Amino acid sequence: MKVLNDYLEEILLAVLLSGMTLLIGIQVFMRYFLNDSLTWSEELARYFFIWATYIGVAAGFKHSVHIRVDFLITKLSQNYQRYVNILVYLIVIVFAYIVIVEGYTLVERILKFNQRSSSLGISMAYVYMAPLVGFGLSVIRLLQAIYGEVKAIKRVG
Repeated sequence: MKVLNDYLEEILLAVLLSGMTLLIGIQVFMRYFLNDSLTWSEELARYFFIWATYIGVAAGFKHSVHIRVDFLITKLSQNYQRYVNILVYLIVIVFAYIVIVEGYTLVERILKFNQRSSSLGISMAYVYMAPLVGFGLSVIRLLQAIYGEVKAIKRVG
């Protein structure tokens, strides 16, 4: 379980980006050296990229590397900075919740109408589940960050 907590996003990103690179490499080789091309490789690589983007959002929260404007926050004491961080995390969780709820509605609709991709013929629901999974993982990482901030506040205060 610790391995999943520590490396889940990294493992998923490594698999997705490696798969995407491999697919594009095979496609380039086939197109330029064999004068043939795979009809589905570009589409699958694009779907891997979409998934990697949303998993990357969660990885960004896990490592606290998302861009933030902290000019005013750095003027506050360490304890108040933690309170502001908690507030920001809660706002992002609300946004993620909205994305998850609306995304779920969209996935249901796609499943209802059986929308399929053009080359692969797979359900587009698999593609549109990427934001749900990415933001779901983000909520977990944000809750972990809030827990860490609360523990730090209790230690000091």
